[in-house]
Amino acid sequence: MIVHGPNLSNHSRPQQWPAGLLPPVATYEQVVPVARSGFSVTGAAGLDALEKADTVIVPGYDDVDADVPSAVLAALRAAHGRGARIVSICSGAFALAATGLLDGRPATTHWQVSDQLQRRYPSIEVQPNRMFVDDGDILTSAGVTAGIDLCLHLIRIDHGAAASNARARSLVAPPQRPGGQAQYIDRLRSQPSSQELATVRDWMLDTWQRRLPSTISPHASTWLGAPSSAAFATRPGPHPWHG
Repeated sequence: MIVHGPNLSNHSRPQQWPAGLLPPVATYEQVVPVARSGFSVTGAAGLDALEKADTVIVPGYDDVDADVPSAVLAALRAAHGRGARIVSICSGAFALAATGLLDGRPATTHWQVSDQLQRRYPSIEVQPNRMFVDDGDILTSAGVTAGIDLCLHLIRIDHGAAASNARARSLVAPPQRPGGQAQYIDRLRSQPSSQELATVRDWMLDTWQRRLPSTISPHASTWLGAPSSAAFATRPGPHPWHG
């Protein structure tokens, strides 16, 4: 777990961490977990670090079927009980679910294990098609990249947009992706084969869910004012205006 205090970035300037204020990593029984890519993660603090943390982040882990040690569950419950903000990244939501803290709450996790989370903990309102869920004092995110989005969201809450944008620039990451954005897209938009149709096609795709105004937007009406059948002649299938 990663613990922070008094807030996520621990400093008003997110460009660099001041000496002595790096976020401590809390581990249970001082084990040295090894990630799939081969690097190890060691912790400088024990679970007692959660007693003073204002934000506790539970990262994802591979074996979501493994039992979470009771001491870890108790430490998470105690941290939340005294007002700490609890955050999970990816499959870390399973650890939060095991504490009971997610009961009756909306939450998300990586889409590949979201069904498993819902089956095991039916009292949780699992939202598999969200990047992250901010439920106030408990926040959950989808995969690792979505975890970055969630952490930037937390910095924005604690320090404002300028600080979050500065951190995003240093990470070469988008400054803000809404939590309600889908985790992935099954089908990408096809590319228009005609530049003549590209502008109006993009406009139509972007506005099809909204009721069209009484006057069509200027860049669309320019083209639609004098539609040319030749524009569709080279495209396969029926004429778009003929059923």
